[in-house]
Amino acid sequence: MEIINSDNIDWKKVFLENEFVIVNYQPSCDCKMCGEINELFQRLDKHEDYKNVKFLWADSRTNPVAEQFIEKIQAPFMAAFKEGFLVECKAVSTESELNKMIERLFTFKFKL
Repeated sequence: MEIINSDNIDWKKVFLENEFVIVNYQPSCDCKMCGEINELFQRLDKHEDYKNVKFLWADSRTNPVAEQFIEKIQAPFMAAFKEGFLVECKAVSTESELNKMIERLFTFKFKL
């Protein structure tokens, strides 16, 4: 599975076809930290433990909330979705932080 630039993606279809989705919002790939996170996404996308996770890259300039957050913290902003619902969003700058976010996503239980 390849990481998809989500500027033109059918979000409804992505959420209907994938139980777990991680979106990496960033303005470009030319900063060092963004490049490191992109390489990490590429590795995790091929990892057996994460085969049921859809990893996406989205241009933060099309999302005002993500863009403001990134400007303030100067780090990639991630959003984790389960069954189409936002479970968590935060700055993630290390492999450990991203792995923990994914594990929380896997164990998240909806309360009715």
